[in-house]
Amino acid sequence: HLLIRSYRIPQRTTPNNYPSAAKELRVNMASPELQSKVNQLTAKIEGDLTSMVDEIERLKLRPVARNMHTCVVSCYDKAGKNGRKEQIEQCSQQCQIPYQRAGAATQQEISNFQNRLNRAMSQCNDDAQGMITPDMHDDTRKMKKVENSLLKCIEGVVDKSRGGLKPMKQRIESQMS
Repeated sequence: HLLIRSYRIPQRTTPNNYPSAAKELRVNMASPELQSKVNQLTAKIEGDLTSMVDEIERLKLRPVARNMHTCVVSCYDKAGKNGRKEQIEQCSQQCQIPYQRAGAATQQEISNFQNRLNRAMSQCNDDAQGMITPDMHDDTRKMKKVENSLLKCIEGVVDKSRGGLKPMKQRIESQMS
């Protein structure tokens, strides 16, 4: 009887096509209380990440996207009725580069965040698994101790991850300047 069955970060996307992090922690534990606490913690980090990504999208990516579209319109204006199709396409592609770079930088930072979070949660899982001995499965007190250790580890991971959101946001924003 294992304490933790699996941990996964689903690859669903937000409306901005950025994967969300820490949406689901599937556990097979002795207490529904622990499952509830774990769900609250993962919801907390998910909410914080979503808020940060939404703010970046509104305040940073939208202006870059607007500039991109303005630039593309100017490509058509410059070409007029006599410009070559290739000229418009090349100009349009150049206009898209800043937006593509900004999106890629955002995506990469979120992916790195997810990977760090996933590794840390896996370490909590491994540590909890390592505490279990065959005689513990029928000892509620000992299993509760393992659960408490697991919860403390997950709380630490979430707190540390939440603390990393501001520097991540700064890294993303610095690549859009």
